Amino acid sequence: MATYPVAPSGSITASTVSPSRARSTVVAASLGTFIEWLDYASYAYLATTLSGVFFKDSDPAVALLQTFGVFALSFLMRPFGGLFWGHFGDRIGRRRTLTISIVGMGGATALIGVLPSYAVIGVGAPAILLILRMTQSFCAAGEYSGAAVLLAEHAPKDRRARWVSAVPISTASGFLIASFLVTLLAGLLSDDAMHGWGWRVPFLLTIPLTALAWSLRRRVDESPDFRKLQDAESVEDAPLRDGLVKHWRPMLRMLCVMSVNASGYYLVLTYMATYIQTELGLSSFRSSFIVTTALVAYLPLLYVGAQLSDRIGRRKVLLINCALFLILSYPAFVILGSVGVVGILLIQVLLVAVFSLNDGTFATYFVEGFPTNVRFTGFALPFNIGVAIFGGTSPLIAAWLIQETGNDYVPAFLIMAFALLGAIALLTDRDTNSQSGGMEK
Repeated sequence: MATYPVAPSGSITASTVSPSRARSTVVAASLGTFIEWLDYASYAYLATTLSGVFFKDSDPAVALLQTFGVFALSFLMRPFGGLFWGHFGDRIGRRRTLTISIVGMGGATALIGVLPSYAVIGVGAPAILLILRMTQSFCAAGEYSGAAVLLAEHAPKDRRARWVSAVPISTASGFLIASFLVTLLAGLLSDDAMHGWGWRVPFLLTIPLTALAWSLRRRVDESPDFRKLQDAESVEDAPLRDGLVKHWRPMLRMLCVMSVNASGYYLVLTYMATYIQTELGLSSFRSSFIVTTALVAYLPLLYVGAQLSDRIGRRKVLLINCALFLILSYPAFVILGSVGVVGILLIQVLLVAVFSLNDGTFATYFVEGFPTNVRFTGFALPFNIGVAIFGGTSPLIAAWLIQETGNDYVPAFLIMAFALLGAIALLTDRDTNSQSGGMEK
């Protein structure tokens, strides 16, 4: 069935829920994305340590590239995971799909925390690490999109972006806690302790968090929009086919917009910790401190960006973000090499402030771009393809290009290129949200 007779195509039902029910829905939906990005950020922030744990190479730069290579290869599973979870999210419901995906994602992350090192099992260590990272990526592919869709379909129209902003806020919180843990561990432990057991701590934390998320999601209500589909017997039999045939243009547009978000996450929020350490010569502790402090400022800015998009529209806010990245990225990286710790911190705060405009807005833009019967698939497919192409590979490409060219400004050029691509895509679309706080489609 490819139609939704209950409401116009693309409409999102304004929902009225009690404050306590709203809080439980927000926490249950967003906790999974917190776990997902706690893992990704921990891996990125610990890259220099993990390169010594899992790879045997006399050249630290080569070992670091191998570590980021595993990171990038694991992202190849995200498009397949997006197809899988998107299909079931539109077939059996948002809540049930999220309840299943959290178990596989959390389990794979926890197993990384107990994986023996190269010194213990040789080449089996990086091989198993790659398998676990690919499993984690496959299962995580439904988390962000599913949580955003579930929240948007519960939210009141005039506050939709602010509800959905709980997803990127929980994501940024995962980055923040990972950065805090790595900073704390680097400050308290010796290098031998970090290589021996310290790096395992962030990954093992996912065990109790996964159990909590699974328990909460079992008690959450299915979204009003999906229940209407079920009541009308209009659940899509083949959401991928319907989405690709009828909605390929918005999928392509959102893939381009996703290039800005994915590259921003992995260049601005994660790779910067490695960049500050390897290219600017700061200690591991100082680089982690800078990134952690910037993330503290980033959390409230995400809500500000969402609030702004509820007022002036998603597309306008996203275009402002692209313009600022194009204008500020290169000067920011040029200045980084000639200022002290305080200056580097201020520039990092500036970069995350600019990125917050995109990250607080894009998920609602995606949700509002598709009708209910293909909404999960429509979000998950371009989101996960974008993360795989533009996100997981960005640190590897940046590190490789810097090594090959000797140009320390490579990350700025990458950010600018993706910002230009996103801006072109956005200029082909009309705004999805009116001044009054939400346009029903």
